[in-house]
Amino acid sequence: MFFKYFNKFEAEVRIFLCFIKDEKEEEVMPSANIIFAATCWLCSLIFGAIALWAFKRKDPMHFWSGTTVKPEEITDIPSYNRANGLMWTIYAICMVVTGILSLFSIIIGTILLVIICLPRIAVLIFAYNRIYNKYKSESVSYKTNESISKVPKSVNIAIVLITAIILIVVGALFFYGEKDPDISIHDDCIEIRGMYGLNIYFSEITEISLIDKSAKDIDFGIRTNGYGGMGGALKGNFKSDTLGETLLFVQSKSSPIIKIERTDKKDVYISLRDSKSTEQLYRELLRNIPLK
Repeated sequence: MFFKYFNKFEAEVRIFLCFIKDEKEEEVMPSANIIFAATCWLCSLIFGAIALWAFKRKDPMHFWSGTTVKPEEITDIPSYNRANGLMWTIYAICMVVTGILSLFSIIIGTILLVIICLPRIAVLIFAYNRIYNKYKSESVSYKTNESISKVPKSVNIAIVLITAIILIVVGALFFYGEKDPDISIHDDCIEIRGMYGLNIYFSEITEISLIDKSAKDIDFGIRTNGYGGMGGALKGNFKSDTLGETLLFVQSKSSPIIKIERTDKKDVYISLRDSKSTEQLYRELLRNIPLK
């Protein structure tokens, strides 16, 4: 049931993105970007809920799960709770921004998540200790020092698990991006499955050629809406002064490259990690596709 509604939501998001950008079919954001952004926004909702809880509380807000802060420990409970709410709000906003940027570039979203959001767990601990020390009552200082200096074992385990899950998700997205696309030839189209995948219909193909160069030897220009990971894969929409707008599914160090020219649409470039597989795909395309 969950996946049924998620697929419906994803389809509606894709339609909306097409509408606001007025772009062609292949420029619709891929599923990986949408899933990554949705994960960030889900986390932001959790942090936002914690922030709202802090703003609304009458008794002092606590930081560690399973612990409490006694009213006599805090000199100004409303100000203390507002400071905690602001802290969690800022963290939630960081996750929202990460999700928005990941829609346009999953690499940027990943960098923000790993470099900014994960270290902010330590920043949150530091910020909370600053807030607590600012509003703590001196009369119970001996209690507060003990309560904030020792991190519960369950919290350490939770932090490790959350970090591991996020790194696994990021690693899976990198694997998905670096992986060669699955390419099938049907009766009326070429189906490219994977990140930025699409169907290329025979009726729109004007020419198929084999270029004896690698992507690093060709000026594809800048990435406008695409993927360019550390492993050398280039996928998605690129633009250069010499070639114009192109759609890539290539390995930057692999040659040759298949070029598929289309009527009134972007040229598509394909190269697989194994050069022999690229050459075999080229022969299959020529054998199965009637060119104009």
